[in-house]
Amino acid sequence: MKNYIPLIALLLFLTSCSALREFADVRQPTISYSQMSIQSISFDEVTLLFDFDVNNPNQIGVTADQYSYEFFINQNSFLSGTQTENLRISRESTSLVQVPVSLNFSEVFNTFSSLVRRDSLSYELSTEVQFDVPGLGKQRVPISAAGELPIPRMPRIEFGGLNINNLSLAGADLEVGFRVSNPNSFGLSMANAAYVLNVNGRQWLDTRLGDTIRLGASESDMINIPIRLDATQMGSVLLDLMRGTTEFDYNISGSADISADIEGFEDGSTVPFDLDGRYRTE
Repeated sequence: MKNYIPLIALLLFLTSCSALREFADVRQPTISYSQMSIQSISFDEVTLLFDFDVNNPNQIGVTADQYSYEFFINQNSFLSGTQTENLRISRESTSLVQVPVSLNFSEVFNTFSSLVRRDSLSYELSTEVQFDVPGLGKQRVPISAAGELPIPRMPRIEFGGLNINNLSLAGADLEVGFRVSNPNSFGLSMANAAYVLNVNGRQWLDTRLGDTIRLGASESDMINIPIRLDATQMGSVLLDLMRGTTEFDYNISGSADISADIEGFEDGSTVPFDLDGRYRTE
């Protein structure tokens, strides 16, 4: 047994030397920005997911135990947060760190009124990941990402007027026009559009369109719906039309299923609409 003691001591010495060399060679992990993806987006809110690649160049494993972030909109701080989690990164390997950010567009507009009429915003995410590195202790590594984010806008629906095809004391054959506009920089589709039109408190129209309305970026289209109304439905508007002039109050309400040509938008989202106005013809 005594003959083995020097050998055991030598092995322990070599092992210690190897461990010391590993610790003496320890370097700080590095982070690189990979991509941003839109997880979900609607006319009300958006959830973004930022991917960062964390590289551990060392021959020993390290742990990322915390990350903090600050999100800027148009170079102004909007929100911040800290997340505590333990991500183990094996020796000489790369792992993924994901930072989710959720925004409510109403809160964004309340903070930045200049964005109300804009179709996009500039963002920057400033992130700092904290590592526990053997031999170096706690290490903080900063990284940032920036880009442009589209702001979805509801399609606009307006009363487009009346085309009179036939008019008598018994009633009228009309075409009711609706103008639909897409204010976005991407295409929209509207399916199952339902319209209810009230004129001076009387219901003139309650219908659902079978066709899908397709609108490209910044496009508009006029929809004409033929209807037949009797004198009771039209009320005093009928006599005004026969005199050649009329002015009436209208309300248009309804809903449509909206799809958008943008990553993360939930196709078929049902969006209601309700608008009032005054129409005058001569």
